[in-house]
Order: sequence, then structure tokens, then C-alpha cells
Amino acid sequence: MGGIKKKRNNRNNKKNKMKKANKLKAAYLASKGDNKNEDLNVEHQNEVELNPNKRYHEDNDSDNNEERPKKKKKKNSQAINQDSTDKKGKKSIRQIKREKYLQRQAEAELEAKDQLKLQCLTYLSQWKHDKANWKFMKAKQVWLYKNKFSSKLLPDESWPLLLEYFESSQGNIRNMLLEDANKIIKQMDDWTESQQNTRENDNTEEKADDDNVPELKKPDETSYKRARDLIQCLQ
Repeated sequence: MGGIKKKRNNRNNKKNKMKKANKLKAAYLASKGDNKNEDLNVEHQNEVELNPNKRYHEDNDSDNNEERPKKKKKKNSQAINQDSTDKKGKKSIRQIKREKYLQRQAEAELEAKDQLKLQCLTYLSQWKHDKANWKFMKAKQVWLYKNKFSSKLLPDESWPLLLEYFESSQGNIRNMLLEDANKIIKQMDDWTESQQNTRENDNTEEKADDDNVPELKKPDETSYKRARDLIQCLQ
């Protein structure tokens, strides 16, 4: 019994010795590591003292790394230009919308002109066939006056009615009608005379002089005929 107890005590003593040895070894290693760090710090400090610019560069580099903002990536202008142009000859969406808007606007103006034309012709017809309900409107009379020589706006079947409407006109409107009609007659006479002179001039020198004279425009037959009818009606 005494021998077993002795063996147990010896075993415990060995464990305690090993623990103390490990503690001493750990303390030694720790002290050695601290000394190593101190040596490195001393070496670094000595190097800085010999070369003071090194510390400035190290500090400056660290500050630049922290404060330096990230550079923004530049947008690829070539890609933007390619997107805007796409393919040559292809219209952009904005251009297509503008063309559609102009087309709608032109159609609206044309429709408004057609409605005004219909209203003025109805006004003229009502003057002849329904005077009880007819009412004078200066705007419609002005439209009839301005478009009296146009076969597109004032059809041929409405021309005799317009002559009758203006036949009883007095004052300034009557003088203006005669003045416009006489301009058409004179324009036709001047054009006819210029054509006769051209046929009579066979001399090349005279032809060269005629090249500097502007060519006269011939009035259309409808305007000329209506001008003659208007003069006969009002004089």
C-alpha cells in the first residue's frame, strides 16, 4: 500500500515539473518576441532619423490612401454618339414625332380652309335663294372678293351668282373689283405684246438684249375670262 502511494506522488511531481517547465518556456518565448519587436522598432526609428524624408512619404502615402477619392469612370462618348446616330438615314424618334405633328397641323389647316370655303359658298347661295334668313357678314364677303378669280376656291357654277352679288355693290368695293379686273386685262395684253415682239425680232443682237428683260407671266384663262365678265358687269 505504501509503495502505490509513493508511485502516485512521484507521478504528480513529474507533472508539476513539466507545467513549471512549460510556463518558463512560454515566458522565455514571450520575452524574446517583445525584444524582437523592440529591436525592429529601434531599427525603424534609426532609419527614420537617418532619412527623415522616409517618414514624410510613409505618412503622406497613408493619408492619400485614406483621403484620395475614387476616380469616376468616364462615359464612353463614342458609344453615346453611336446610339444617337444609330444607322445612317434612319430617322430619330423625335424627328418622326415632329413630322407627325406637322402633318396633323397641315391637315387641320386644310380642313379649316375647306370649312370656310363651304360656309362662304353657302352664304352666297343663301343670299340668292333665302334672303329672308340671309345676314350680311363682312368676313365672308372679303373671302369672296379675294378668291373671285380662283376656279379651285370658287367653282364655275358659283361665278354667275358672284357677279350678281357684286353687281349692286357701291363705293370702295366696286372700285377695287374694277381695279383688280383691269390688272388681269393689262397683264394679258402685256404678255401678248411680248410674244409678238419675240416673233418679230429675228436679229441675234436684239435677242441678246431681250435676254435681260424678265419674261412676263401669262394669266390663266379662267382669271382672264372672269376679269372681262366683271368689267362688263360693273361698267
